[in-house]
Amino acid sequence: MASLDEKWKAFVKFESVVVDRERDVVRVTKELYDLHSNREQLRGVTSSCDYRLTIPFAPHMFGSGKTTFCHNYLELVRRFGETFLSTFASDPSSRTFLENLKKASLLYADLRGLKPTEPKERNLKWAVYYLLYRSACNQMGLPFMKPDEAYRHIPPYPSFLIPELRKTLGIPSDQYLLLAFDEVGVLDESLDEFHFKRTHDGRVRPYNDFFGIISQLCEEPDLFFIVVGKSKGLSIKNDVAFGLSRVILHFIPLSPLDASSIVEFLEKSLLKTPTQEPVCNVLCSSSFSVNELADSLLECTGGVPGLLTRAVNMLLNYIIARNQPFISKEECLTCMNDYDFRRICAEPFVERILNLDEDRKSVFDLLLMMALYRIPFQVDDRLTSESFLYDAVTEMGLYRYPIDQNTLQILIPKVFVGIFKKDPSISSLEKILLESLDVEPVDCFFYSKCRVFEGIVALRLVLMLSSKNRNELRELLCQLSPIWKQMKLPISTISPIHYIKSVVSSRETRNESNKSRRTFANTEWNKIIRETLYLETIYIPVDATSHSPDIIFKLQSPVEPKVLTVGVACKGRWRSEGIGWSDIIDEAKKFLDPVYDQVLSSAMDYHHCMLIIVSTKLSLNVSNELGNQSRCYSSGMFIRGDLFKVPDNCELVILCERDMEMLIDEEILNGLETAIMAIFKSKLRGPFTIGLSFQIAHLSH
Repeated sequence: MASLDEKWKAFVKFESVVVDRERDVVRVTKELYDLHSNREQLRGVTSSCDYRLTIPFAPHMFGSGKTTFCHNYLELVRRFGETFLSTFASDPSSRTFLENLKKASLLYADLRGLKPTEPKERNLKWAVYYLLYRSACNQMGLPFMKPDEAYRHIPPYPSFLIPELRKTLGIPSDQYLLLAFDEVGVLDESLDEFHFKRTHDGRVRPYNDFFGIISQLCEEPDLFFIVVGKSKGLSIKNDVAFGLSRVILHFIPLSPLDASSIVEFLEKSLLKTPTQEPVCNVLCSSSFSVNELADSLLECTGGVPGLLTRAVNMLLNYIIARNQPFISKEECLTCMNDYDFRRICAEPFVERILNLDEDRKSVFDLLLMMALYRIPFQVDDRLTSESFLYDAVTEMGLYRYPIDQNTLQILIPKVFVGIFKKDPSISSLEKILLESLDVEPVDCFFYSKCRVFEGIVALRLVLMLSSKNRNELRELLCQLSPIWKQMKLPISTISPIHYIKSVVSSRETRNESNKSRRTFANTEWNKIIRETLYLETIYIPVDATSHSPDIIFKLQSPVEPKVLTVGVACKGRWRSEGIGWSDIIDEAKKFLDPVYDQVLSSAMDYHHCMLIIVSTKLSLNVSNELGNQSRCYSSGMFIRGDLFKVPDNCELVILCERDMEMLIDEEILNGLETAIMAIFKSKLRGPFTIGLSFQIAHLSH
């Protein structure tokens, strides 16, 4: 283990730069302008109650770049003043504000330095004031007074503190001053050292106390604030944020980086050596481009700045030690997929999640599903009457990708996945969802309006059929299917399946008889088969009953030039009597016949097709005839007399209920239904609503 730890070091090897903060800078600037333009309401000059103080606040996103953003915000304002902020400064008032903001001074205060003083001054307000005074002295390299002396010189009132800060910083009274408070989460860990106010039931609300102090300071002219924080103890709730009488906290989650921003990050970050060489020059050979490196890092880290920086440092240590850069994307990904790389890279980020109690961890399957299916949520979406979804994500310590000011998505970087899978407490459903997240690039898994049940079945099939390890399903297909045995499947590695995608956008209502399912048109079949052959794409139709089959994907033989296109029909989940022979034959006619007529009949012998019937319940006559066993019907065989003949190079596999449990057992079904119901209880809005609503009906039987 020592040698592995030596191989993957996280020592800081380079000077990183701030990139891709345009949207965040614009939003924070707008929030600060709101304070500037409405400050008179805080002073009671006007009786209007339309405005309540807004404070930018970004709680618990470990490694999102909050501290770096605080330190560099004013420099970013100057950098983007003529570009991204130009629209904001379109009227004279906001333009004047922006020009003054460009000339502002920053005072950074780390709340980890917050200490209680002697008993007579032992309260949070004076501790915050003294921290600001001491931070200003440290920032200017000046000596500072001890707490008791400072208390006599600077009484705990804004009118005394702010002039002292300006004097210490050497700035005039009319120059904008930005106070950046970092690590606000320590207030949860202070064990009531500051005599917090208590509610009627005896609880303390340290954030109410803290933001009450900030609210008083906001009455002072030309003073502005950014408050951020991460901490194991951070548990600020939305009901606190929305419930403060004079303060609204606007949650501003900093954006993850995209591929082009990572390229900029790699090109502008310099190695800590006398030559100051760009990081990308050290990591990339002539055959391995910086764009490929950026794609690999994005897939691994999800663009989370802290994870990205840590991963780059580990790769640099590895490359410098062996004195040879990466020669290909595959080589780079192999390193980042190494379990010990992931473990060491993710350690500071996942510790909080793994140590959560069972109540907090109980929503992990829900959050995993939302991350996998890219289901958006809003800050005020509720899980229960007393619980916000935003708070659940915050407590889990997961990263949030901002879609707009009030809408977010859950992002789970791939380096986390292996760590989570090692946790013995995760459920069967959570294992499937984690495996699914691990297969695909983080940027987009389910590309459009896919259905949850079909997606889970598709992923289980692909993972089981392509696994290097033997499993029951592969053994079963090898016994049942001559084509499978001939092709010597499974494939040796997981093929690069880029996404699971809907092929249609039409809307059709579900028919309880399940007879409304139709096949694809000729042009659709040609497109689907061509793309499954060359783009290695899994298709899932958007509607629950409009098309047959539900899932289409491709497997490639590792030893023979043979291709197997697999269709899966998920049948009978909402029918208590189960599916009969007429349903099975109907599915076969809608897939095997047209695929043979339009594709296989003119293809060479290397291309085969299989339809798998997946059902949670078969009708009694089907079960009796199959003898409660799975069955494969090969080319030329008839089903139910002469009702259907299996075309050449085709097979029909019917999985019995017992073998169906290899894919989706009862525990997974129950967990899936619970998670979906929880999503709907939170009243989420997004493109997946219709597909999910079908599944609730399907799984309830």
